[in-house]
Amino acid sequence: MRRFFLLGLLALLVALGLWAYPLLGPVVRQGALPSPEGLKEPLTLLVYGSSPEYSGYHKRAPERFRGLADAILLVRLDPWAGRVVVLSVPRDTWVSLPGYGWHKVNAYSPLGGPELMKRAVEALTGVRAERYLVVSTEALRRAVDALGGVRVCVEKPMRYRDSAAGLSIDLEPGCQVLNGAQAEGYLRFRKDALGDIGRIQRQQAFFHTLKEELLSPKGLLRLPRAVAAVEPYVQTDLTRKERGAILGFAMKRPELVSLLLPGRFGGGGWQVDREALAELLALYFAGKGEGGEVALGGRLVAVVYGPGQEALAKRAREGLHALGLRVLLHPIDLAPSRTEVLENGPGLLAKALSAELGVPYRISGEAVLGADLTLRLGGDAPF
Repeated sequence: MRRFFLLGLLALLVALGLWAYPLLGPVVRQGALPSPEGLKEPLTLLVYGSSPEYSGYHKRAPERFRGLADAILLVRLDPWAGRVVVLSVPRDTWVSLPGYGWHKVNAYSPLGGPELMKRAVEALTGVRAERYLVVSTEALRRAVDALGGVRVCVEKPMRYRDSAAGLSIDLEPGCQVLNGAQAEGYLRFRKDALGDIGRIQRQQAFFHTLKEELLSPKGLLRLPRAVAAVEPYVQTDLTRKERGAILGFAMKRPELVSLLLPGRFGGGGWQVDREALAELLALYFAGKGEGGEVALGGRLVAVVYGPGQEALAKRAREGLHALGLRVLLHPIDLAPSRTEVLENGPGLLAKALSAELGVPYRISGEAVLGADLTLRLGGDAPF
């Protein structure tokens, strides 16, 4: 019996070594292991993707992390509130910096790299990022493939081809497991009515799914391989101590809040709603509290439903009218996978409607533009 125990222990240690081995290189280079204490104070990061640069037709230049910025995120890691707040900044938002004039915010990456990007995002939001993290597009492919793919519900047909950039997107609607190349296509597609805003909403949905994937048994098993695959394609000014603290904070499974920079289309880009932005920053970046109660009466709710749910949507509209709400029916090509209330805002309205209907809610930029609230109708809708 003792021999079998020792053999079992040895096999366990070998398996653990094989699991952790891919992390050896990144740990040596980055010098960071999870800190048990995690973060002691909030930390704000500017995170963005760097588009590929080309030295000729079809020929990618060596990675300098100075391509046009994509998926621009202002991230607030808040250990006091136990949450991660991600504010997505549309790449087509115009901003002016002294000495540079007016440019779309994504153009400041090739003009001056991460430090200039931090200045540009600060000019837009009033928030200065303390650190930056730049990720090349190759990192996404490598991470998703290392995880064995990510299950995504593609809401409509997506087809686009850019021969010069080597990008080919051909996705059918439906819930499916996407490999790295397909996931990149899903996240970069913007040839629809919402353009970059629709892409941001897909990115937020994807990262919400990716978080769940990483915390699953399969995800945890493959996490070291994913970290090793991504590490060469990331540039950051985070210190070793900060990296360890962030890893320790992440292991505590903080709440994820994803927001879209409030605004509207106009002026050849995205125009910021300063009043709505100030409200979000006060709550999620300055921690000034959620305020008092809110009234649902007169608010506009977008009811999102798919094929075959027309009768359900009408019943939902009647139920919402009974609560004093205005309703906008918003059909889509693929029925939502679950029922939930969404709000791109402080969350008090979503919380109130959630309590009335007995369904979960999320703070997310995936909410329908122009509506105060979004109600997605899944198969478990209470109507």
